[in-house]
Amino acid sequence: MNLHEHESDFNALAGIVSERLHIKESDVKRDYFIVYMLNKLAQSEWADRCVFKGGTSLSKCYPHSIERFSEDIDLTYLGMEEDDKTCDKSIRKIIAVMTEGAHSEKIPGEGNARNKSRKVWFEDQSTYIKLEIGSSVRPEPYSLKTIKSYIHEYLDDVSNLAAIERFGLETVTINTLAIERTFIDKVMAVKRHAICGTINRKVRHIYDVVRLCKLPEIQTFLADSKQLKYILQLTKNTDSHYLEKRNVPKEYNPLGAFDFESWRSCFDDSIRAIYENLHNDLLYTDERQNFNDAIECFERLDGIFENIGE
Repeated sequence: MNLHEHESDFNALAGIVSERLHIKESDVKRDYFIVYMLNKLAQSEWADRCVFKGGTSLSKCYPHSIERFSEDIDLTYLGMEEDDKTCDKSIRKIIAVMTEGAHSEKIPGEGNARNKSRKVWFEDQSTYIKLEIGSSVRPEPYSLKTIKSYIHEYLDDVSNLAAIERFGLETVTINTLAIERTFIDKVMAVKRHAICGTINRKVRHIYDVVRLCKLPEIQTFLADSKQLKYILQLTKNTDSHYLEKRNVPKEYNPLGAFDFESWRSCFDDSIRAIYENLHNDLLYTDERQNFNDAIECFERLDGIFENIGE
C-alpha cells in the first residue's frame, strides 16, 4: 500500500470519498492508515496470534453493522500462556511492526506488561489512531474476516482497477472477534460505564448496541438461549478477571445480573441529549437518533437475560 506516498492523489481520493460518505477527509485518511497498519500485522509473523475487536472491527469487518467512524485499533494478543516479561516483549514487537514509518507515543497512565496503548499518526498528530494491544482477556469466538479501506471500496465501485493496482491497495485478512461477542461486550460496557458514572463519555456504545440489535444475526443469537448464556458468562468472567486489579467502584459487580431497572436512571436527560445529537459529529447519517428506542432496546435485553438467569 503506497497511496499515502502520492500526496496529490491521496488528497484527491480522500476528498471524493469524504463527500460520498459524509465524513471528514481526515477520517477517510485515518481509515486508510488503519487498514495500512492492519495490513502490516497481517503480513507479519504475529498475524495468527492477534485478534481484532471493538468498534472498528464492527465498522470494517461487518459492513453497515454500525454507521459511524471508529478511529481505534483494538487487538488482543493470544499470549495468555506467556509470563509477563515475555508477553511485554511480544507486544512491543507487534507495536513496532504496525507503527513502522509512523510517529507514535505512549499514552500516559495506560499500559503494563500485558496491555499497551499508543497514539500513532502518519501526517497530523491531531488525527492520531489509538492502538491498543492487550493479553488479559479471552477473545472467543473469532474467525478470519476481510477488510478494505474506504478509498479501496470506492475504487472498486467505480471499477478503477488500475488505481487499485498502482497504489497497491490490499484486501486485508485478519482474525476478528465474532459480532455476537462484540455485541455482548458492548452491552456490558454500557452497564459498567453507567454504574461507574462515565457513560457520558461512552454514549457511542449505546448507539452500537441499538444498531446491532436490529441485525438478523444478533436476533438469531438472542433467540439461542444456550449460546447467549455461554457468551454472557464468558464475557462476565473475562470482565471480572480484567477489572479485579483496576480501580472500579464496588457498586459494579461484573458477575451480577444485568438488572437494567437498577441503573436505568443513569439514562438521564444529559445522556439523551448526547445520544440524540450523535448524528452531528459521529454518525454517517444526518438522521437524529431516538433515545426512547435505546431505552426500549435495553428493556428488551433485560427481559431476555432475566429469562436465562443472567
